[in-house]
Amino acid sequence: MSLKKSNPPTLWIVAGPNGSGKSTLYSNANIEGFGRSIWIINPDLLAERIRTNEKMPLLQANGEALTRIQHWLNASINAYQTIGVETVLSTDKYQTLVTQAKDRGFEIRLLYVTLRTPQMNVERVRLRVAAGGHRVLKKKIIERRKRSFQHLPWFLERADVALIYDNSDDKPILVARKENGLIQIEPDAPKEILYAVESIKTN
Repeated sequence: MSLKKSNPPTLWIVAGPNGSGKSTLYSNANIEGFGRSIWIINPDLLAERIRTNEKMPLLQANGEALTRIQHWLNASINAYQTIGVETVLSTDKYQTLVTQAKDRGFEIRLLYVTLRTPQMNVERVRLRVAAGGHRVLKKKIIERRKRSFQHLPWFLERADVALIYDNSDDKPILVARKENGLIQIEPDAPKEILYAVESIKTN
């Protein structure tokens, strides 16, 4: 009797500017290959649990959450275990993780969620804070949004599968998709997404 060849493990990068609705989208979306059994590590949620359960000050809890997440991600890659992480993508810190995962035969899947204007991100965060969510300064929201789009092309280029959503209206709209090395993008996608795709084509 021969054993059926297993599918490759997957590293999910769930990304997008603050307030874009990343957690809501992946919690409710019916996306092929993205079941709710996939563990997506949410840094904000972990930091809040550490703060509450371990009685740490908020800044210390945030730092501890990031340290633990990095350990878990590295362990999962080394164990060939499907996993995902939520990130604003405002730094290049997950580039090494993606490279290591690809070297180990992982499939890289990118789920990116955005809004059309920085003002919408600021307003969504304000509403989230009013409902008990964590606060992010307006200046940081705008700066991180800009850096997130700057880093997007690197991750999009290396993703085996990518789904990019505009979440500006009542329901998220799929505005770009990458599969089998080809990127399809809607002409009315947010301009930052159009730029990100164009920058890959011109490299």
